[in-house]
Amino acid sequence: MTEIMPFVGTRYNSRFIGNLSKVLSPPYDVISPEFQDKLYKRDPHNIVRLELNKVEAGDTSQNNRYTRARNTFRLWRSDSILIEDELPSLYFYEQVFKLPDSTTKSRRGFYAAVKLEDYQSGGIKAHEQTFAGPKADRLNLMRSTNANFSPIFLIYRDPKHDISDIVDSVMQETPWEEVVDDDGVIHKLWVIQDNAIIASLKALMQERSLFIADGHHRFETALNYRNEMREKTGLCDGKQPFDYMMMYLTAAEQDGMVILPTHRVLSREVLQDVCLPDVLKELRENFDFESAGVVDFDDPDSATKNILPKLVAKGQNRTPAFAMIQHDGTLTYITLKKGVMPKTLIDDESVSDIICNLDVTILHRYIFNQVMIGNPDYELETEEECFYVRDIKRVFSLLKTKRCSLAFLMNTPNMEQVLEVVQQGEKMPHKSTYFYPKTITGFVLRYMG
Repeated sequence: MTEIMPFVGTRYNSRFIGNLSKVLSPPYDVISPEFQDKLYKRDPHNIVRLELNKVEAGDTSQNNRYTRARNTFRLWRSDSILIEDELPSLYFYEQVFKLPDSTTKSRRGFYAAVKLEDYQSGGIKAHEQTFAGPKADRLNLMRSTNANFSPIFLIYRDPKHDISDIVDSVMQETPWEEVVDDDGVIHKLWVIQDNAIIASLKALMQERSLFIADGHHRFETALNYRNEMREKTGLCDGKQPFDYMMMYLTAAEQDGMVILPTHRVLSREVLQDVCLPDVLKELRENFDFESAGVVDFDDPDSATKNILPKLVAKGQNRTPAFAMIQHDGTLTYITLKKGVMPKTLIDDESVSDIICNLDVTILHRYIFNQVMIGNPDYELETEEECFYVRDIKRVFSLLKTKRCSLAFLMNTPNMEQVLEVVQQGEKMPHKSTYFYPKTITGFVLRYMG
């Protein structure tokens, strides 16, 4: 059973800030060091100073990025830069955005405080693996600030549109806030304090199971924090602020539920002992190769117009396919041969058929680990080894500057594949999905007091 609650949101004081677009940011995990610098310079009150404070020379256990976030949060609250709403609320949220082909879509949902559940209960399900590093980082931030700065993004099924109809009716009204981000995405927010609407949504959501679209590390961090606080306080009644987490909930059936690919770019370091000709020779036993000339790294738009559509065509009917680009721009399409069963490639009987059939599994478990690196259990976790990149411009930049040597452009799993994985209790490899657009950070915060 899913339990949602309204909460007293902490929001920027627009009378003090003015245009909120200058103080909002994406979630921490898509903020590059360069963009972090840009956000720092954009406004002294940008949410990045809470969400992803900079590491500074001379940091200690008493003075570091987490203590600075805590002190900044306290200062902004005391100075009324951040203020609390008067009543517990739900926060309806719409994003209007364009796809690379210029198609305009919108995704609608709402923020609520959702009661945390362990995975074993089955009420909240994950679809991606997590790593210890990001969870330790987010836990340190939560310990220091006792707050949720960005929501976890969850999806529910709403085939009869019972919930979507309520959301849509509210969004006929003028939004309380509206901003445009750096990617041109329009973000709109409605503050809902109507008891009848809240009661209806609470009742309807009880019937739903949830699965995490984005924020697996934050969710598992919230569980760890809850367990720590229960042990520390002795309060285990399930009714404490730490038993809940701020989450963004949206319906799977809407047209604006978009998944984009996350491409893989391998660094020179991870490939320094790899003989690429030998790798390609071995891959030809199971993959068809099509040479497609040389990519112009100064023309990333060509990839959107030509390379990616052709890759999508090669991946029809869930056929595993990749566009491989070498450091000199050589482009090769690699497609699994007909009759080759993905399960036969993966040297691990514990990996299920549904996971073996995913492009990302074949790329990581077979091409990267078994053929290139020679270690089936290897994890390409850090950016010293593998960059997980959505923007083609950044892929080309990494190759052009010779920071990286090899890129694999990816097709994305569709929603049906993701739901199949979740329903079977499986998990995809890291960064398998990129639900676009990301929820914005800073529209609503939740202080746990």
